[in-house]
Amino acid sequence: MAIFQATKVSSSTEQMPGIGDGQSAKCVASSYTFAAAPALNDVIQSGLIQAGSVIVDVTVVQSGLGASGAFSVGYTGSPAYFSAAAAAVTGGIRRADAATARPLVLTTNDTVDVTITAAGATAAGTVDIIVWFLPRNA
Repeated sequence: MAIFQATKVSSSTEQMPGIGDGQSAKCVASSYTFAAAPALNDVIQSGLIQAGSVIVDVTVVQSGLGASGAFSVGYTGSPAYFSAAAAAVTGGIRRADAATARPLVLTTNDTVDVTITAAGATAAGTVDIIVWFLPRNA
């Protein structure tokens, strides 16, 4: 198992999103491109999100990670909180769809993680993670 840090789409510098204006939802978009096929239990982490923020939705866009490929989407406390066993055979978009995918208040600074639950045969692919959240003072 390996852990890969996706970089923010807007810049290559990893930064935690600001606290915000107290009213508006924010998002952090991160992207990671595999040079080789991902292995079982590999983890791709989104940009860091501040404690006290409320995650309201997650979108994962992937380019196809190979035959029999699958992934889950969650966070440190629950690796499949947002989505479990999402097929990754062909490219597509996956939104938070698990029964547990309710608004989540982060108790510590954390990332949203995409965990490979079934390794495919594709040698390369891209995973984009878009996390929609309310900052802690919203």
